[in-house]
Amino acid sequence: MDPTALIALARHGEEIATARAFLQKAHATRVVLLLHTPDGETAMLDSTPEGVEITEGDTVTQIPATAAVPVPPRALPEIRPTPATAIHIDTTTGELAAPLGTVDHLAEITLALAKAFGGLTVATAEFPTHDPSLPITFAAREGERVVLQAGDEQYEL
Repeated sequence: MDPTALIALARHGEEIATARAFLQKAHATRVVLLLHTPDGETAMLDSTPEGVEITEGDTVTQIPATAAVPVPPRALPEIRPTPATAIHIDTTTGELAAPLGTVDHLAEITLALAKAFGGLTVATAEFPTHDPSLPITFAAREGERVVLQAGDEQYEL
């Protein structure tokens, strides 16, 4: 791993570990954290099963999925994954069908991810649906309503 990646891993280890844990436990396809760093800057961590891309200013750093993270993830609530085949959405009508409590659970765990880092942190989590070309994404920030996006449509929860 290059020196820039090692520095980013040391600086954002807890965030990387937490995003990875969330991604795995929730069966999400993508998790993004928009963080405010202690020095007043903004960092974006974009985590997928392939790895994490960290953007800080003009610097973009890749952390492979196989890279060891030296710290444990932050505490998260119980995460119950939902099979993609159980989530159906029609963006024309806005109709969303899923097992009882699923949408609330996905919204709550995404908000818990944002709360784990507090402040102005924004967390987004993308989940597959029965239609592989139409995932749903939840966006959350502490103190605000969670937003669900599917295709070009957004819904406040």
